[in-house]
Amino acid sequence: MFEGFETHRVTTSETEIHLRAGGDGPPVLLIHGYPQTHVCWHAVATRLAERFRVVAPDLRGYGDSAAPASDPGHEAYSKRTMANDLVEAMAALGHARFAVVGHDRGARVAYRMTLDHAERVERLASLDVVPTLDMWESIDKARAIGGFHWAFLAQAAPFPEILIGHAPELFQDTLMANWAAPGFRFDAAATEAYHAAFRNPDMIRATCEDYRAGATVDAEHDAEDRAAGRRIGCPVLFLWGGVRGFGGPQGGADPLGVWRAWADDVEGGALDCGHFLPEEAPEQVVERLQAFLGGVPA
Repeated sequence: MFEGFETHRVTTSETEIHLRAGGDGPPVLLIHGYPQTHVCWHAVATRLAERFRVVAPDLRGYGDSAAPASDPGHEAYSKRTMANDLVEAMAALGHARFAVVGHDRGARVAYRMTLDHAERVERLASLDVVPTLDMWESIDKARAIGGFHWAFLAQAAPFPEILIGHAPELFQDTLMANWAAPGFRFDAAATEAYHAAFRNPDMIRATCEDYRAGATVDAEHDAEDRAAGRRIGCPVLFLWGGVRGFGGPQGGADPLGVWRAWADDVEGGALDCGHFLPEEAPEQVVERLQAFLGGVPA
């Protein structure tokens, strides 16, 4: 996987970020989600690298990136902090401005980056995610069942860490099977990479902190931006899985309308897949991203 890509370990002001980079052209940052690593882009990154300079990091606490200590306010794993990491990493690679594509938790980092660092982000693509505050406000029975992990992982430490730690692969595989389209099978090498990362107790702790931040400080940041009337100024592409993605347990009558409450220039639509768009529908994702990102200046 990631043929022709280089591996880097970038030291930022607060942590160390592991990433892969490859290709030539306008820079594009790809940010993975839970419970995965940068490997989720394996079927997309090399195709995009034919036209773009692609950077695929592991978020802090995930994969081979460092996992800073937890803190009482969960600031260490807020999306604001994670976004700062990646802005610094991109600057270290020589990219002052870039497009950002995020899936799952990575999309939460991506839109926070767009709000906090508007001067850095040219375009934003969110795969199967709407803003965190909107998700909390719209939870009903179906979403509570389909997204039970939001509340479970946000429980006080070390309760979820202990339970997950007794059977990490079972927990990880069950979530991914439930969120993917029925019958979909993940690439075997990618699955082993996800398992290897998730066996690390530090990743279990850090990813729980990610969700604790989502239930507290991340939602607070969104609420502050909404109250202040802050909006996303760059073009936004929102793609979602029509089978078990946003159209399933996270579904809504007007998915694009959620993003239009935050940004003026929004386009997108559903793909025929589950939640894991980069792996379930890579050809469609590449096609839509190439068209959307084509306007990014070098």
